[in-house]
Amino acid sequence: MRLAGIVAEFNPLHNGHKYIIDCAKSDGFAVACVISGNFVQRGDCAIIPKFKRAQTAINVGVDIVCELPVPWSMSTAQNFALGGVSQLLSLGVSQIYFGSECGDVELLKTVAETLISDEFNNQIKEQLDCGLTYAKLRQNVISNMLGDRASNVLECPNDTLAVEYICAAKKLGSKVDFKAIKRVGSGHNDEIPEDNYSSSTFIRNKVKTQEIQCLSQFMPKESLDVLLSSPIADINRIDKAIISRIKQIDSLELSQVPDISEGLDNLILSRSKDAYSYNALCEAVKSKRYTMARIRRILLCAYLGINRDYFLSEPPYLRILGFSKTGIDLLPKQPIKPIIMRVSQISELDDSCKQLFGLEMKINELYALCLDKPQDFVSEYKEKLIK
Repeated sequence: MRLAGIVAEFNPLHNGHKYIIDCAKSDGFAVACVISGNFVQRGDCAIIPKFKRAQTAINVGVDIVCELPVPWSMSTAQNFALGGVSQLLSLGVSQIYFGSECGDVELLKTVAETLISDEFNNQIKEQLDCGLTYAKLRQNVISNMLGDRASNVLECPNDTLAVEYICAAKKLGSKVDFKAIKRVGSGHNDEIPEDNYSSSTFIRNKVKTQEIQCLSQFMPKESLDVLLSSPIADINRIDKAIISRIKQIDSLELSQVPDISEGLDNLILSRSKDAYSYNALCEAVKSKRYTMARIRRILLCAYLGINRDYFLSEPPYLRILGFSKTGIDLLPKQPIKPIIMRVSQISELDDSCKQLFGLEMKINELYALCLDKPQDFVSEYKEKLIK
């Protein structure tokens, strides 16, 4: 059986996610998913632990669930995509599925190919001092080269990630196929549902305000049942811990955090003197040049101890969180990366794998402090594979 791949957060898994999974299944594929670790790209903790999210994926028909370690899951779109695509290729997928606002995979490929071209890079270098954010500058250059329809792709969160997936595959030397599934229902961060589809943002907000009676309309039962029985995480529970850490960090250490540039470290340290919460510091640093998501990621990376060692590199191992009866037979027999099923296997790997896994263990312990019931958190050493 052929294996298709999906990169996702499942934070939490909703009808839109299941729609993409079902599309791959109906095309005759078994499905492998790479899901974010316990902290996610928007600079936040995942609403339920990663093994719970893996359980929801297996429950709705996914055959293999692999983890995207936190240094990649809580990173720029470029690094997030590189890590996710690397994991999928190591699992042996022949096609990658993704949600897309435009639904035009050929347009997305054209934009991706342009972004990695010499002509594009030359134009970017010529205009770097124009005062725009890199994202806006990139969009302007693509508009000049390919027209407004192509540049509009870079305004849409799913399409932007899709372009990065395609770029990542090219950088990794893969000719894997891609399939764009046009997004149905509400948009990425919309707080108003459409038909039976809502954003993950809408669902998380309802969970945090305990307005859960409507969620069955927007989530598969298999996912909702896990969500309702799981401890719930909220970043505000470690608010004081984060700001305390930032007030103790020095400029040299902060400068080693991914995505720090242009004196942003000095700005953060300056604004932190008068900030007494994580959210307040984010607001104080945010500007047209520095987006909220970027600031949140930087501050959380500083708190969690994530540095540039993992930026624009590939995860060194595959951490399997769960699989179906079909999935276990589809795992690579001669993997190009070590496959980790049990924590004890880490001792057999090289120092880079041990270092990353040790960091993940520390991050998971800090994540437990975000939960409403920290005592219910199951450590990596005791957690069992989802089968």
